[in-house]
Amino acid sequence: MTLAIPPNLEQQLVARAQQRNVSVEVLVGEALDWYLHLDPGLIGELEAWQDVRDEALGIIEESST
Repeated sequence: MTLAIPPNLEQQLVARAQQRNVSVEVLVGEALDWYLHLDPGLIGELEAWQDVRDEALGIIEESST
């Protein structure tokens, strides 16, 4: 399988893989395995927190301009 990964995310993956002393392929495989085993309710909760974070960042950005 081939995945298209944005350059900025690829750089982060490479850096994290080096920190953990594993290949990028192993790191991506572990991340996908972790994600696929998450409880669907937890995923919904995480998405809700991300929405709150994004809204807060938007407010901060608007107030700083």
